[in-house]
Amino acid sequence: MVHVFCIAALISLQLTPRPISVREIDRSATRGVAAVEVNDYVFGGYAGDFPSPPHADLNPKKAIVVAWRDFPHRFVFSHEASYCPWFEMPSGAAVSCQMFEGNDGWAELFNEQGRKEQNSFVDIIDPGPDRAWVRWHYTGVNMESGDAAYRAVEDFWAFPNGLVLRRQVMHSLKPGKQVGYAREPIEQIVLCPVGKLWFDVLRQDPQTGENLAFVGLDPFSDVRIDIRWQKADPASFKDRVHEGKARRTGPPWRRLDDSAGAVIVTPLLDGSPFVIIGDASGFPHEQTRIKEHSDRPGTGGWGWGTLSWDHWPIGWLNSQSHEVDEQSFRLYPNHFAPSGIDLWQMPNEQVEGKDFYSLMGVGGDDLEAIRKTAKKWLEGGLGKTRDPENAARLDRVR
Repeated sequence: MVHVFCIAALISLQLTPRPISVREIDRSATRGVAAVEVNDYVFGGYAGDFPSPPHADLNPKKAIVVAWRDFPHRFVFSHEASYCPWFEMPSGAAVSCQMFEGNDGWAELFNEQGRKEQNSFVDIIDPGPDRAWVRWHYTGVNMESGDAAYRAVEDFWAFPNGLVLRRQVMHSLKPGKQVGYAREPIEQIVLCPVGKLWFDVLRQDPQTGENLAFVGLDPFSDVRIDIRWQKADPASFKDRVHEGKARRTGPPWRRLDDSAGAVIVTPLLDGSPFVIIGDASGFPHEQTRIKEHSDRPGTGGWGWGTLSWDHWPIGWLNSQSHEVDEQSFRLYPNHFAPSGIDLWQMPNEQVEGKDFYSLMGVGGDDLEAIRKTAKKWLEGGLGKTRDPENAARLDRVR
């Protein structure tokens, strides 16, 4: 039996593809979609060192990259960024939907402890080409002590149509304690390459000159809500290079928040990453809050405005440790968070062990095409939204 096990292990090692360079990724070599491990990934043009700590241990440049034959963007799980994945566009800008963040901010992954391989790691279950399946295991840990509060597993199925089906589930490691649970499963986080800020990567309204930081769509009506950011006059601020003002347009926020489904879109210059949730995918609207952080009133957001940080995805500091300034944004990538989704109205015990599904992808200028896809996916009911084969059959969103 020992010999059989050893032979099987050897065969497994031989069949596991070696990590390659990002430059070796060949979209034309796949018939649909492929997941590969790379050993030299760095986000956003960062050219500094990666001493560990505080950077990720073992290999901070390790990443799993999902690439499509027919689409120019890619889906990246970067070890340096705790493997929290994002859609990366050809321009270098990216959008992440984050992970289960712990109650009261006590435990998460955007910290020195969370960047350790022992607390966050990914496996390629299916490399493609008909689907690529990546599984992500992580443990929410306290940024100072490293104490573990909960564990989570997320599955991502990517299909040739450009869509990615996501499943999230978490379990407490501190049963009965508030900090042992997580009820914030999704945060819209936009990543800017070195030397760029939000007004360089968000799509601009040619009539007003404002940037679109958020578009919220109801799949079952014509409701659309925009969050628009206006860059401040440089003469009006000192070192707050991200300074701007936000305004919301469209119907009352509850028209979106109370719907049986919601689409969150981030209109970037070269594509529109989106995420879809709804009653039929495990997010009951009575207990799910969609919140926007820049123009906070009435949504439960944090009121950050156009505030940007540069501690992530290059993890040189812990969460919210450094606001972008005139010097740092020229050295590090930076990020900002227009909106998020929380389950604060759902008891901890109901969140634990529950499967939450969302559908993600990248659309183009026609946001109504994304709304159409969302409606078709959610109308299938819980049985269909959980089914990877159903997501694979949906029309591609351009």
